[in-house]
This record gives sequence, C-alpha cells and structure tokens, in this order.
Amino acid sequence: MRMVHSLTSSTDDWDDQLESFETGWPGFIEALRVYLRHYPGRPAAAVHAVVHQPGDQADMWRTLSTALNLAGGNVGERRETSPGSPRLAGVIERVHQDGRSREVMLRLDEPTEGVAVVGTCQPGGQASGIVSLFFYGADAAQTAAGERSKWNAWLADLLRAPATP
Repeated sequence: MRMVHSLTSSTDDWDDQLESFETGWPGFIEALRVYLRHYPGRPAAAVHAVVHQPGDQADMWRTLSTALNLAGGNVGERRETSPGSPRLAGVIERVHQDGRSREVMLRLDEPTEGVAVVGTCQPGGQASGIVSLFFYGADAAQTAAGERSKWNAWLADLLRAPATP
C-alpha cells in the first residue's frame, strides 16, 4: 500500500498541523488492517464524534478512557463500555500513548462487527477527544445512523464542550 498526504494551510504554523495529521494516520492504517483481515469485502459505514476544547489531552484521555472502561487496557483484552455510555464491546487490537496523543482500538462485536478507535490529541494547543467507529456488514449503514447522534451527544456531554459535526 502507498499513501500520499498533502496539506494546504493559510498560516505559518503548517509544521504543527502536518505533524498533527501524521500522528493520527497509524491508527487508521491499523483499522484498515483489521478490516482486511476480519471483514474483507463487507459493506462499511463510519461514525465520527469529535470534541475540541482548551486544556490538556492527557487529562481529557483520563476522563474519556475511564468513562468507556478502556483505561489501562492491553492488547488482547476484552472490554465493554461502562453503564451510562453508548454500548461497545470487543477485543483491544491496539494501544498507543505518547506525549502528543493517546488511543485504543477495539475490534467490535457489539453493537455490531466493526472497529472503534478512541483517542485524544493536542493539535493547535487544544485538546481533542475523538471516537471513530467503523461498522461492517449488511446492517452497517443502519447501525451507523442509529449510533451517530448518540455518540456526538454523549461525547460533548462527557467533555462538556460543543461537539464538532
């Protein structure tokens, strides 16, 4: 696979913007690997919920990972979201943490087959909380439609910030 990425910016801080984009790609490449290994050829639909706010992404990660029962998770462990949060259940496929971002990826069996990438990062001095869900199978689009508003509202409420559409 070959990937080409370009960026156009109207400000002088393009290095920071490009670096921010580059740190996010490995998780999505890993999600593609899981799709090709476990769900090849199945229809897919995605949901993305994002919140940006002033503050530290490490603090945001503690809040988000605790609320979803992902804190301290290791590759190969089965995890289910905590009561009060939208339902996800599956096996941890990837854990990534460094000074710029934190992320856990689950291979889902609930609410349907798919992949969840949950993380935080700090682009442009703001903390960002992100939940990206990729559903696979004949009901993927229907599942995504039912989960989209649920995740956007829950994430915005948890992190007490307006959700980014």
